[in-house]
Amino acid sequence: MKTLTWTAPEVMTMRDAAEPELESGWVLLRVGGAAICGSEISGYLGHNELRHPPLVMGHEFSGTVARLGPEVTQFSVGDVVTANPLVSCGHCRHCRQGNRQRCSSRRIIGIDFPGAFAEWVAVPALQCYPVRDMVDGALVEPYACGVRAVGLAKVEMGDQAMVMGAGIIGLMVVRLLRAAGASQVIVVDPNPRRLEQAKEWGATDAMAPDTVDHLGMRQTMDRVIDAVGFSDTRALGIQLLRRGGCAVWIGLHENRSILDGNAMVRDEIDIRGSFCYTDDEFHRAVDLVNAGHALPRDRDWLDIRPLEAGDAAFAEQASPSARFAKIVLTI
Repeated sequence: MKTLTWTAPEVMTMRDAAEPELESGWVLLRVGGAAICGSEISGYLGHNELRHPPLVMGHEFSGTVARLGPEVTQFSVGDVVTANPLVSCGHCRHCRQGNRQRCSSRRIIGIDFPGAFAEWVAVPALQCYPVRDMVDGALVEPYACGVRAVGLAKVEMGDQAMVMGAGIIGLMVVRLLRAAGASQVIVVDPNPRRLEQAKEWGATDAMAPDTVDHLGMRQTMDRVIDAVGFSDTRALGIQLLRRGGCAVWIGLHENRSILDGNAMVRDEIDIRGSFCYTDDEFHRAVDLVNAGHALPRDRDWLDIRPLEAGDAAFAEQASPSARFAKIVLTI
């Protein structure tokens, strides 16, 4: 089968690989769409400690069930599904409590297993969900990340919120914040095109990072969600929170951050990390996407390209001036 394989920093190569073998309870999907994630861009650049070449990435995807492994009865060949890429032990304390994303043995399709930048991908059947549209199905996974981040923020009606970063998860968070009752959602991003796209997703205001300090906004936000993950964006978000405010960090770029700890103590700031999602949150994202409530009708933030164009697509998405919030690769 054809694969788009990350072989070295900033190098994606089309390679042939053997068709995945199926474990009991797994299914083989013919990939219909696989979206490029920001964390995969970090891997592509050589900045992600979880990813090591050679690797077939791709954890945001949908596909058609092509073959059933032993003991799979809930799906049939031809079903169109997306999949939760998180594989956990199923029996530790976190798994038993419904928090598989915290499992110490967690593994991820596209990191620890071959991912969906390929013709075929193997996934656990229990983690598959029917979807109505192949491209939209590939966007369920990042939407589930947004569902969790907004849930952790505990938004109250009328809250003022800020989102750092207008990548796809940042944009999805905007929409979810407004649905949760936030009256004002400000998006901060250096890319002018992304700022325009943020307004299409429901942002009330959009601005470049270098303008924030000049607007007298310190200690005015109820919630700040950082969908970037730089030390500077995390610190700025904390400075903008009112006393008792909540910051949710979902961006994964720089590992270390320098923060004003004394101010955080005095102001009783709540900081929460948001890695991915529970099974219930993933299921909720599936339902929202299938119902047509998750995504704007205008799709100028999205581009669809063949798998063979993956190397150029990754290079484009790694640029600060990237045009699209999301690129989906198709076979």
